[in-house]
Amino acid sequence: LHRGLIEVPEQDLITFVSPLLGFERLVRFLIYQTQPGPMVWLQSVEDPAVAFCLLDPFAAGLDPDMEISAADIADVGAEGADQVTVYTVMVLDKDPAQIRINLRAPILVGRLTQRAKQVVLTDQRLPVRFHLRDLAKPKV
Repeated sequence: LHRGLIEVPEQDLITFVSPLLGFERLVRFLIYQTQPGPMVWLQSVEDPAVAFCLLDPFAAGLDPDMEISAADIADVGAEGADQVTVYTVMVLDKDPAQIRINLRAPILVGRLTQRAKQVVLTDQRLPVRFHLRDLAKPKV
């Protein structure tokens, strides 16, 4: 949904220290919400046609065991994991049962620096396609 031009203070923009996979020329983004909850939008500043839906998996009730390296934490200008917000890219679908997130390639955002980085984790236990419908299922 295109809402036209808006002015955003420079300090509200995030900068990727390494570009998102497949979007090498885009490094400046705005994260914003359209409604309360764990879902946000990542809107490119350089190309208004590029936006991603992100989910904070921890705020959504997931507790993925992500091993984020100290180097990745430092890359976003954070001193520890408590200064980093973790997002996962959502794949939206007309069929709600097909909405999914990629837990293996989270986006890290330094809360104090507004620097971001997408990391690719090697842990095979983290699904590339985690369907949100599985959030409602009790763990056995």
